[in-house]
Amino acid sequence: MSIIKCPECRQQVSTMAGTCPHCGTKISGQLRKCPSCGSYCLASQQACPECGTSLEAPQPPSPTPSPEPKEEPKQETGKHPKRKRRKVWKRLFSVLLYIIIFTILGTGGYYYYQLQQMQKEQAEYERLRETTNPDFYQQFLDEHPESKYCDEIRERMLQLQAEARDWQQVLKGVSRSNVTLFMQKHPGSLRQRLCEDILDSIDWQEAQAIGSEEAITAYLAQHPAGRFADIAAEMENTLRLSKVNAGERALILGTLESFFSKAIANQDLNAANQAIDSTMTDFCGTKNADAEAIIQYAREKKAKDVIGLHYIIDQKMNVHKEMVEGGVVCYSVEVGMQETISRSDTNQPTSCNYRVNALISQEQKIVQMEITKL
Repeated sequence: MSIIKCPECRQQVSTMAGTCPHCGTKISGQLRKCPSCGSYCLASQQACPECGTSLEAPQPPSPTPSPEPKEEPKQETGKHPKRKRRKVWKRLFSVLLYIIIFTILGTGGYYYYQLQQMQKEQAEYERLRETTNPDFYQQFLDEHPESKYCDEIRERMLQLQAEARDWQQVLKGVSRSNVTLFMQKHPGSLRQRLCEDILDSIDWQEAQAIGSEEAITAYLAQHPAGRFADIAAEMENTLRLSKVNAGERALILGTLESFFSKAIANQDLNAANQAIDSTMTDFCGTKNADAEAIIQYAREKKAKDVIGLHYIIDQKMNVHKEMVEGGVVCYSVEVGMQETISRSDTNQPTSCNYRVNALISQEQKIVQMEITKL
């Protein structure tokens, strides 16, 4: 289709238009080209309206014999139904292929889902081995009612419910007997380790309360890997090092008896000097007390009607070694003492009991002393 000038009105018109929309001249099938300028002219025009070239009258087309219909080769007629059948089979094959693929995918997806569920069930079953909460067991039964583990889980849940009730009774009154009874009743319980920790704490508290080397050693024998084993071992070593033998105890007793019978009872300044280095860091509240301070204390005790003082030191002394400031090892002594008083006034009390706390050096010098009336 082309846009040309109408041969009559010279307005633009399509070569396919039936008539010119401007002048009504028939267009379709009535056009021919000018041999000179190539413009379109009407077939009935004698001269080109564009260049004026004379145009020959158009000759009516000679009738051309209509072609005889050709027979299609037999082989052509035979191919058409084959192609049709081939297309049908292709379509059927495609449909079957899609069905097979979707079936495989669906089956694979189903089995993959089942595998995931089995793995999830197994993982949850394994996790139950590490819990004592019966609620988790019930949750497993609710989520996996067809599981092969259902009977085992149900039985275990009942055991845990009974164990939980017994454990609440233990918590109401924690003691060695209650914890031991629970362990005997529920062997293999996940609370076994907790029970061992509780017994460990109870035994350690008792050993500390006694405080002796024997008590600490007994704790270590029962709990070699207990929570307090390191502290106990250190304490045992300290107590062993601080242990005082019989010879040392005798020397300490002699030092105390000499101090009280001579320096205090007789107000002996020389005995007071021999009992200390140069001063005591603390003597009955007096800091840096020298021999004169000791004798002054003795004079005050013999005032008024007191004729004489006599002292008896208890043979049962609590003695141990300890390290004081400067890394010096001394004997820490706690001992009872009885004071017998000779009076001119017999109506006054003639005896008194005291507790003596002293720190004595390894050279048998008194470093500190506190005398408390009982």
